[in-house]
Amino acid sequence: MWRCLLGVLTTPGRAFEEIAERPDFLKSAFFICGASLLLALALLPKAQTAAIWMLEQNSMQIPPEQVEMLLPIMPIVTAVGSIVSALVAPWITWLLIACLLKVYSLVSTKSASFKVFFAASVFGYLPILIGGVITTAIGTAVPVENFQQVSLSLASFLPQQKGFLYIFLGSCNPFTWWSLILWGAGGAAAMKTRSWVPTAYLFGCWAIYAVLVSLLTFWKAPTGIG
Repeated sequence: MWRCLLGVLTTPGRAFEEIAERPDFLKSAFFICGASLLLALALLPKAQTAAIWMLEQNSMQIPPEQVEMLLPIMPIVTAVGSIVSALVAPWITWLLIACLLKVYSLVSTKSASFKVFFAASVFGYLPILIGGVITTAIGTAVPVENFQQVSLSLASFLPQQKGFLYIFLGSCNPFTWWSLILWGAGGAAAMKTRSWVPTAYLFGCWAIYAVLVSLLTFWKAPTGIG
C-alpha cells in the first residue's frame, strides 16, 4: 500500500500499472478516510466558532427566536456535517470518477473492470488529501472572520469580487487538477491507452461541471459572493 501511495506521487505511470494488475484499494481507502477524518477533527473547533460567528453576524436578517434556537445546536450540526463529509465525500468522489472512466472505456472499446477504475480513483485522490492538509493548516491559523475565505483555488489570489468569473475561479483548485491528471493516468494504465486521452476527457467533464455550478451560483446570487 505504502509503495503504491508513494509511487503515485513520484512515478505515477509505473505505480498505476502495478495497481491495474493488483487493484487492492481497501487499505488505502480506509487510510485516506481516516486521514480526512483527522483533518476534519483538527479543524472542527474553528469551524464551530466560525459557524456561530456567522449566525451572529446575520442576526439582523434572522428572527431573534430562530437565532436563540440555532445557537445551542450549531456546534452539533457543524460537527456532524464535518465528520460525515470527511467519511462520505471521498467514496462519492471515487465512485463518480470510476463511473466516468468506465463510461469512457465503453465508448472507446478499451475494456477494463470497474474494480480497476475504482482502485485508480482511490490512489489518484492523494493530491486532494494533500490540499486538505494545507487547507486545515491555514484554517486553524486565520481569524474566525476570515475562515470562510480559506481556499486553495485561483480565486484566493484575487480580492473578493462580484460576477461569474470570480465564482468560476473558486472552482479552479490546482490540487483537484493534479488528481484529475492522476486519475487520467490510472485510467490509461487500466485501458492500456495513451494517458492524455482519458485525462483530457476528465478535464472536459470537470470543466462542464464547474461552468454549470458557477452559472447556477451566479444566477441564484446575482450580486456576487463578496
